[in-house]
Amino acid sequence: MTLRPAALFLACALAAGCSSTPIWSSYRLSDPLEVPAALELARADLAAGRTQEAYERVLAAREVQGLSVEVRDELERLAETCAAKRVEELVAAGGDPDDFDDLDLKQLPRQLAVEQALAIARYQVADDAPLKALKVLEELETAFPRHHGRAEACALLIDAGIALARSDGGWWLWTDRDDGVQILEFVVLNYPGERRVDEAFYELAGAYEADEDWGLAIQRHEELVVSHVDSPLAVVSQARIPHLRLLWIESPEYDRKDLLRARKELENWLAAHPGQALEGEVRLDLADCLERLVQSDFGIARFYQKVDEPFGARFHALRARDVARESGSAELVAEAERLLAQIPDVSTLPGERRARDDAFAPDEDELREALERARETEARSERAAEERKP
Repeated sequence: MTLRPAALFLACALAAGCSSTPIWSSYRLSDPLEVPAALELARADLAAGRTQEAYERVLAAREVQGLSVEVRDELERLAETCAAKRVEELVAAGGDPDDFDDLDLKQLPRQLAVEQALAIARYQVADDAPLKALKVLEELETAFPRHHGRAEACALLIDAGIALARSDGGWWLWTDRDDGVQILEFVVLNYPGERRVDEAFYELAGAYEADEDWGLAIQRHEELVVSHVDSPLAVVSQARIPHLRLLWIESPEYDRKDLLRARKELENWLAAHPGQALEGEVRLDLADCLERLVQSDFGIARFYQKVDEPFGARFHALRARDVARESGSAELVAEAERLLAQIPDVSTLPGERRARDDAFAPDEDELREALERARETEARSERAAEERKP
């Protein structure tokens, strides 16, 4: 039966699927007796500067079964020599990355594989194909984890990733920024401790912030702070985290825990970095945070007024006034005073002492206990309201 051209090509490709010899190579060996002559021809090609031919002959000889240990050792030594010469020639030429196709990373010694992969990645980045460079370096990382060229690979991808992340280019549903994020995510995942990875974390946080993905933006800033504590960008990220947290909060009534967390982060930043250039912005964020905390308590206090729970109303109004005083806002303090004037000063439950105006600022334990009592009162009020419904 005669195979058609397409079927013949497919059969050849499948036959070569487990072979290290390129499918386009004309060198095919099957008999161990052919190998010594092939090695001599490979040495002659190598001496004449025909590195590709020499390497392909050696790869073909590698596929032959039944070779003696001595011949196999000689073959491996020559394969490494041919590969080194081939890589050296291609790197020096600075040519098309496709010229490296006959060199399989997994067939090369570690040193040569790293040199080759980095050379290809440099060419592809220069040729405006950074995702191809990413693919090559991913393959290198898979074949040789923790290889010695990681610093250069990391720097190469950071430069390419940042350039794309800041680009306005793209097409249809995919943008250059998406490509940049993909590259930078590979960097922070595979090279977290390398130099300049703080830049990758920061750039990723900015990209996610632009997409209003506040959670991922905060996470990347936090990872920067933890893994690159001495970086100048860590100070910026520490200020950015509570700012993003405030942007993320939709309702002060239901996100008070995040408001308190942002307040602590902002106050810690101001204590640790007095006089920094970002101090003005951080103080504005703190003022915003404190105002939201006050408004949160105002809202809850007014709810308690509506359900006729004066202690709960007074508790939150007092706390609102305390935070308003800390914020320095005379307007908020005055509003808190007006609210307090509308609420009777009563005890919470029989046998409990009444809430004093000074009971909430100095003692955190007392404040926490009072808050728990207020929550219990609120729950009872909600149950009573449900029972009163027709």
